[in-house]
Amino acid sequence: MAAAPESTPVNSARVTWRTIALASAAALGMVLASLDFSVNVGLPAMRDAFGTDPAAVQWVIVVFIATRAGLALGAGAFADRFGLRMVYLVGTVTYLVSMVCLSLSPTLETLVGFRVLQALGTGCLYSTAPAIAAAVFPEHRRGLSMGFTSASLASGMVMSTLAAGPLVQLFDWPSVFWGRIPLAALALGMGLLAIPRSVNGGSGSTSGQRFDVAGAALVLSLLWCLMIGLRLGQAIGWTSVVVLALLSAAPVALAALVWVERRAESPVLPGGLARLGGFQTATGAMFLGHFSQFVLWFIFPFYITDSLDRSPVVLGVLFAVMSTCNILSSPVGGWLCDRWGVRPVGTVGLGLTATGLLVMSGMDGASPIWHPAGAIAIVGLGVGWFQSAAYALMLGSVPSERFGTASGAMSLAQASGTVLCVAIVGAIFAGLSDHYEVSRPAGEAFLLAYRDVFRIGAVTAALGALWFGLRARQPGR
Repeated sequence: MAAAPESTPVNSARVTWRTIALASAAALGMVLASLDFSVNVGLPAMRDAFGTDPAAVQWVIVVFIATRAGLALGAGAFADRFGLRMVYLVGTVTYLVSMVCLSLSPTLETLVGFRVLQALGTGCLYSTAPAIAAAVFPEHRRGLSMGFTSASLASGMVMSTLAAGPLVQLFDWPSVFWGRIPLAALALGMGLLAIPRSVNGGSGSTSGQRFDVAGAALVLSLLWCLMIGLRLGQAIGWTSVVVLALLSAAPVALAALVWVERRAESPVLPGGLARLGGFQTATGAMFLGHFSQFVLWFIFPFYITDSLDRSPVVLGVLFAVMSTCNILSSPVGGWLCDRWGVRPVGTVGLGLTATGLLVMSGMDGASPIWHPAGAIAIVGLGVGWFQSAAYALMLGSVPSERFGTASGAMSLAQASGTVLCVAIVGAIFAGLSDHYEVSRPAGEAFLLAYRDVFRIGAVTAALGALWFGLRARQPGR
């Protein structure tokens, strides 16, 4: 296979076949990273195949996202040090291998184990694809480039959720993994051919400095201790020795991380970046946005299949509605960021997300299918706007040689919000269900708990809108 060109014009207004190929490689990276939403469609099938319960199946989600979150900053910093191309290619190869292993998993424990391998590949893609996209567009079109990134992410969600329902119904849960193998192979080929070694990363201020292995390992350890400890506390009790040990180790890992990062030659998260207002605002909004909306991905599937008695195909179509609205709104949101600024776009986007979640909290077992379809469409529109604004704010606030670290920080914020939502809101949901089951049938208790946690999601999104509206400043002003 031909080697990638040594140099490619980037950040130029002139469109060439090389810039198109580079943009396609970035888009494929985001599409691959987002295809994992198909796993949520397959959760009920996994529960039935392995003879377990929803709480046990949630480990498939929690372990993957906790690992991806812990590796995101390290992957981004590694890309800044050694180049975006290398990390992108490592990510696609790892992703491809993990899909084969996951589709052949004989037990739930094996499946969860191979999800760690997949998280490594996905973390690399999440940390490099937005940075590559930022290198394709000129600086005055930064908002549009991030709208392109968000639209690519949503495109993968549409593909995965539309295909997952029929695949699971015809071939059972392994199909949500082996169905991605051809696209992963295509992304690997595009990366080898289209991404030049000179594209941002590996040539900036971090070149020649040692990679901060200790910092990257401590970030992963901190998130594993915190997130796995929270999830185990919900499963086996908060007084368990294992839970207490993990939660006690988290602040120790945090203190060690601060100590190491202050002395590292090239820390995984430079203090200068963390003090930037745009960095803080973008990561905070991304955390709150994903914390608020992930109730859709780990509770909503069981509402559709159990309470409304709908098939996985219907569930996939509903998620596709959300993703399609995201695709349509993301480029528009990015364009508006370039014209009006990031603050109004991001604030309105999170406000729409809060509105959609609040509408969904009013549903019951007799709701017509257009009710969740309309509400999830509102959420999709809001997510497209706020993600475009948050990424535009982030990559407009940091130097180009730190695009990998910035992308990794955004991935960390996304994944942290997701896993903490599963751990914290999942624990609240379980406690509310048990409380309501004392005096009500199980189905009614589920619906009452469902409504309560969706209201929590709506309030969290509203807080994110307030945070972004008060703090966001247009990059460069």
